[in-house]
Amino acid sequence: MLSATYRQSSQPRAEAMEADPTNQWLWRMNPRRLDIEAYRDSLLQAAGKLDLTMYGPSEDIDTGRRRTVYATLSRGRSNADVLKLYDAPPPMQHTPMRYLTINPLQALFVMNSGFVQGLASDLAAAVETKMPREEIVNALYRKVFARDASPDETSLGVKYLAGADVARYAQALLSTNEVIFWP
Repeated sequence: MLSATYRQSSQPRAEAMEADPTNQWLWRMNPRRLDIEAYRDSLLQAAGKLDLTMYGPSEDIDTGRRRTVYATLSRGRSNADVLKLYDAPPPMQHTPMRYLTINPLQALFVMNSGFVQGLASDLAAAVETKMPREEIVNALYRKVFARDASPDETSLGVKYLAGADVARYAQALLSTNEVIFWP
């Protein structure tokens, strides 16, 4: 863990991209998508709705707020479509390895899902909407990305909020690659 290779940043650098665009020489970590369990938990955490209670009975994945590891999986009936959509293995099959795919249905889920829209509304409610728009943008960035917004991101957010409500902006932030991909 103390080696220079291990401590490399995953952020692309212009000179390295020019010399090795495919990252053959491992100058950074390639971005990887979170599995559905970690992604769902991170969405709940960003909205402040993740229930960290350990042990106990399982809950329905569509309505429950506990960690996804506590979601009810039935071998006899079809499970939640979100699990299938993000390549979770069927509970009746042996699956030694999960193959992660990226398809348009995943983006449509994030844009149209009642689950994500509800979390965006919860996130918007957690931010004081009587603040100036710049502070709303920064508060949302802190909750979703655990960092402050850059000046460009702040100006884009302020422009967006001029024509849309905070919940729609929160949903737009929850649907970014920064949420679903490892840094």
